[in-house]
Amino acid sequence: FLCLSSLHASRLPARHSPLPAPNGAAGMRSGEARARPVYRQAVMRADSASSDALPDPTVLLEAAATLELCGAKGKPGSPRGASCAGSPDDGGVSGGDNGSASGGGSVPGLKRQLQWHHLVGVTFFAVCGGDYGIEDSVGSGGVAYSLLGLLLLPWFWSLPIALMTAELGAMIPEAGGYVVWVQRAFGPFWATQNAVWNLVSNTFDNALYPVMFVDYLQWFPLFRVGFATYPLLRWLVSVAMLAVVTGLNLLGVDVVAQVSNLFAVFVISPFVALSVAGVMSGRGLQTAVWTSDFVWEPQPPVRWGTFLSVLLWNTSGYDSVGALAAEVEQPGRDFPRALGITIVLVTVTYLVPLAVATSLDAEHVRAWSDGSFVRVASEHVGDWLAAWVTIGGALSCFGLLNTLLCTSARVAVSAAKLRVLPASVAKVHAESGVPRVATALLSTVLAIACTLPFSQLVSISMLFYGATTLIEVLALLALRVSEPLTPRPFRIPLRASPLALLYAGPVLLCVVLALLAPPEAWLLFLASSAAAGVAHARSSGATLSSAARACASGPGWWWRRRPAARYLLPADAAAKAGVQLD
Repeated sequence: FLCLSSLHASRLPARHSPLPAPNGAAGMRSGEARARPVYRQAVMRADSASSDALPDPTVLLEAAATLELCGAKGKPGSPRGASCAGSPDDGGVSGGDNGSASGGGSVPGLKRQLQWHHLVGVTFFAVCGGDYGIEDSVGSGGVAYSLLGLLLLPWFWSLPIALMTAELGAMIPEAGGYVVWVQRAFGPFWATQNAVWNLVSNTFDNALYPVMFVDYLQWFPLFRVGFATYPLLRWLVSVAMLAVVTGLNLLGVDVVAQVSNLFAVFVISPFVALSVAGVMSGRGLQTAVWTSDFVWEPQPPVRWGTFLSVLLWNTSGYDSVGALAAEVEQPGRDFPRALGITIVLVTVTYLVPLAVATSLDAEHVRAWSDGSFVRVASEHVGDWLAAWVTIGGALSCFGLLNTLLCTSARVAVSAAKLRVLPASVAKVHAESGVPRVATALLSTVLAIACTLPFSQLVSISMLFYGATTLIEVLALLALRVSEPLTPRPFRIPLRASPLALLYAGPVLLCVVLALLAPPEAWLLFLASSAAAGVAHARSSGATLSSAARACASGPGWWWRRRPAARYLLPADAAAKAGVQLD
């Protein structure tokens, strides 16, 4: 045990070495003094147990290192058992809230009940939900560019975001996902900014789905006539759909996951039927249509703003499931498996039906817009399939909102922990493990936001999503430098330089999203950022100068002022070693 301990200690950063100094040695820190009795108790328990029960010396050392970091400058009266997010002398650069677990992440009451097959359905609806909404990319950019984008984006955009979610979700398995990651990397100021950006992005993104739900119902004459006669009826149907989704969310995250898996089958099935019918007709595989934009013939100009926004919007959302990390049974196993399966499923779900449908409707592809799949099914297969696609579209909107309301509520809980929202929002129902106040609050806001038009909602949502994705990527890279030894149940198998190269594409796309955003989106973004700064100043009692320093300690200046490498460990690893951190 002593040989293994000394060997492992030689690999720990010197400033966090948990090995006790010789008796009488001067300058022993309080963290080391607290670590010594923990060792003594653990070793005594191991000596009295069988050899099979001997604790892993590596885990004992890690637990003591955690004690040294979290116990020295913890918040008065707070337990030292939580994993802290920063070193005691990080100068405000590191994450955490005065040594607490993760500030916005540690939420009592949430239950670990999700496995990888649950996450597949949840992630599918967080990202895709079927081919609905992809039609505008064909109308604005053409068939060839759309198919090429759907072939490339999963690997240059979706895969890096999914890998980031898998690594950070397994490393920091706490509620709030990306909010907690940014706090861990850059501190509470940027975590507050990220929380506000995500809340605004989720609000406008989630408000899309009641609007789309009503649009798909208009295919049926009864609803079409009713909506035309009574305009208020559109909003009432949207609110009714929102109320049902809210009820499912209040039942528990397991119910949300099961409904997502069931609806995924219903949503994919009409596109399978369309693809089979198109191929069987002999007109569904016209390869000339797929390359028509690359021939030397006059083509309508590509509307790059709409084209890129729609494509990125339809392949985004893998980081959303990171908000459920505190409710996943084994994040290191379940996140990589679920995200890998979902990327393949989403890519096939988009590519095959789109290729077949554009072949069937080759003469009108540049006129494609929302609802074109329904028209193609009606004209080339039959009204029965058009009705099926329409019902699938309504169910897709239902499933998307069901999933994203669930993840957004966990982000709101983290925002409440950061004091961006009232503390009551963070309350979790003891029996169901659901943040009911956060869920009800978001539903109320969505009932108001869904009165906005579809295109405006997309443009605003994507600017905020680009900003949040950019800071999440920077947090991943920063944590690789500042916490190289922190246990990661899943780790992207790349070193610093290749890892940075992998994320060059997503960072570039985030910048493009910002450049393409309309002026009203930028005005809202600046106002939200200012509100987040005020919220942080009020919650921390910071002055204007200290707030400016907090801003400067964020991603832009992080590399120059990066903290020394920290070695942090979740409290459950210490419990695994039989060490009680109290």
